[in-house]
Amino acid sequence: MTAYSSALLLVTSQAARLAGPSAALLLLAAMWPAEAFGRFAGAYALASLLGLLPATGLSAWLLDRSAREAGAARGMLWRAWAMMAGLGALAMMVAVGLSAVMPGYGGAALPALTLAMLLAGAADNGFAALRGQRNEGPVAAIAVPTNLALLAAAFVLHEQGAETVAVAWVLVRSSQVAMLAWSTARFLPPSTGPAPSYRTIGPFFGSQSAGVFYGQADTLLVHALAGEVAAALYTIAARLLQLASFAAQTLAQWFQPRLAAEVMDSPDWLAQRRRLWLCLGVISAGGLAAFCLVLPLVQPSVLGPSYQAAAPVIQLAGLVLAARCFVAGQWIELTARQLETCRARASWLLLGIFIALAWPLTVQFGAFGAMAAHLLALGPIAALSGRSLARARQR
Repeated sequence: MTAYSSALLLVTSQAARLAGPSAALLLLAAMWPAEAFGRFAGAYALASLLGLLPATGLSAWLLDRSAREAGAARGMLWRAWAMMAGLGALAMMVAVGLSAVMPGYGGAALPALTLAMLLAGAADNGFAALRGQRNEGPVAAIAVPTNLALLAAAFVLHEQGAETVAVAWVLVRSSQVAMLAWSTARFLPPSTGPAPSYRTIGPFFGSQSAGVFYGQADTLLVHALAGEVAAALYTIAARLLQLASFAAQTLAQWFQPRLAAEVMDSPDWLAQRRRLWLCLGVISAGGLAAFCLVLPLVQPSVLGPSYQAAAPVIQLAGLVLAARCFVAGQWIELTARQLETCRARASWLLLGIFIALAWPLTVQFGAFGAMAAHLLALGPIAALSGRSLARARQR
């Protein structure tokens, strides 16, 4: 398979995998009242926090280490799934308990969404194992139809309520994991050595766990401090931001195993790094123009007048996208230099700064304040990551 065909398959599968859930949420926002969607968005964020934590760091670990140790890829994947099974059972017990005492999060929808998130995390592990061996064909063949099925479920079943939509998503994710189990057994190379120690997962968990909290705490904070309507407005901007961010995440999936496979700071390694930064610059410029100029114009006709107040939040999200692309480039290089501990420290600091800023800003300015907190928090993180990289390059 040529590099161009691999890149096309990667973009296609990543677009489906990352854009599918966000597009489904935006579709529900357009078809449900703001209060109903805000309640579902809160349940979705809480379920994401519970369901994605057991998988935290595992896909990044598989993507990096399976590229370095191809003979251990299959063993690494089964080890990751075994870890998820045990931790996932605990997450489900918590979700069931919370649904009983917190009816404002959708009742039975919360456990169902949590199970769907657990299955999505298991699927990400399978995708990472295949991608670490540059098997983009089966990844695309599974990711595209299953994520289109999420959109179809949202469109067809939205009138049946949140619980029905959540159960449908569980069924879609179950089929995705089943197909991945078959594909990884077929396409991963036979095991020729033991899987790396569990201890090697630690730095990846450290950096990725902060990202899971960071990615869900904002919606939960807006829901708790500003109410369901504000949560709906914020979720629309955040999901549009996530749709745009899929390009940067796709670059990470493409460049991380390629940087890992090259000798550090060799001419080929440096050429890959230059291509990474060029692509991130293009994404930043295009995304900023789309968020600040195009999306506010089309948003009222797509979502209706009840979401008119989302326009300034969407524009601010464009600046957040540009800042995230810059930090993403720094973090991809930190991982490539095997400085995942530095990335973990920066990730947790980002979470702490965001929460410290978001609490008062959300109380004062609602959804706009929460988005502003993202932008303000990224400044010191970019400076810290830049210092870590400067020191690494001087060694």
